[in-house]
This record gives sequence, structure tokens and C-alpha cells, in this order.
Amino acid sequence: MTPPKNKKTSDQDDEQSMSDEGVGNLFTGGAAPSGALAGWAAQPGPSAQAVPTAQPGPVVPRPPVVPRPTQELVEEPTPPVSDADTAKPVGFYVSTNVANRFRKLRKQSDLTHTQIVFLAVEAAVEKGLAQVVEEARRTPKFQSKLFAVATNNTDLRGLGPVQLQYKPTRAQRGVIDGLVTEAGLPDHTKFLAVVLDQYLPGRRDA
Repeated sequence: MTPPKNKKTSDQDDEQSMSDEGVGNLFTGGAAPSGALAGWAAQPGPSAQAVPTAQPGPVVPRPPVVPRPTQELVEEPTPPVSDADTAKPVGFYVSTNVANRFRKLRKQSDLTHTQIVFLAVEAAVEKGLAQVVEEARRTPKFQSKLFAVATNNTDLRGLGPVQLQYKPTRAQRGVIDGLVTEAGLPDHTKFLAVVLDQYLPGRRDA
């Protein structure tokens, strides 16, 4: 059956309605959109949409900081020093003449008091201790052909009231003590006074 000429089909009506609405609403600035298009137009664009706030993640507890124990500096024990290697000052007495000659040599050379004493002792050993002591003895004021005169170890050339010092170790002092005994003198003061008087440059004691 043939439809009437002025009557449109339902498909044409729907297509024309959608076509007019689409053109008029999007490009011609016509009346406000209605229906589904009005709902689409009312939706905010991507830039207007609220950005969700980032939620902080779970707080991970940090491990507790354990203080390290303070290390105390431990000083290493110093090895004991033998007395044989420890130099200690030792005094002895000489005449004024010997003391002056001793100090003069000390100033004119780079030698120490101890070195001068050692050189004098070595020179006496090389010469012979018995001869050195014999030359140091003064002639006794009292002489007798009938009675023997005791040896006087207090009246020796080089002895006097001036004190000098040197610094031998215990081992070195032991060597000198042995030489004192070998020379037949009572102590190291008399021994050093004698050997210094004969060793030092200058005029010897009368």
C-alpha cells in the first residue's frame, strides 16, 4: 500500500529532529539544548573537574637510633726502662784550676761534661792507672828513712772544693767504680780529679 505524499515516515521524522537539534545547538547558537544534549553540555570539561588530592601513604616508623658506646683511648703501657740505661747526674769535686780548664774545654768544643769525663778516663786507662795515680801523689811533707810513711790518698793533685757534674748511666757508673778499685783509690771523686788533671789542656796542679 502506498503512503500519502505529505506524510513522512517515522524514520524521517526522527532523523530530521536529530539533525536540526544537532546543528542548531552546536554551531548556530540557538536555544539551549534539551534532553540528552543538554545533559552533555552541562557536564564540566576535563579542566574543570576536581583533581583528587593525593592521600599520604602510611608512615613507616624509622628504626630507633642506638648510640654507639664511646670508646675510651687506652694508652699502651710504656716498657720499663732499665736503670742501666737511665742517666743520672753525679757530682764530684776538683780544684779551681781543674774546674777552669774543664769549663774552657767545654766552651771551645762541642763536648758535654759527660763526654769530657769519659775521654779523661780512657786516656788514664791507656796510660796505666798505677802510673797516673803515682804521678798525682804529692811528696809527703814528713819523710823518714827509719819509719815507713803511710800512703796519703787525700793529698792528690786535682782535688779541690769546686763541684762538677756528669751524667753516666748505671752501667757506665759501674765501669768507673771498677776502675776506681783497680787504681787503689777510695772513691770516684778522687779518681776523676786525678784523671782530669792529667788529661785537660793547660797547666796541671802543682
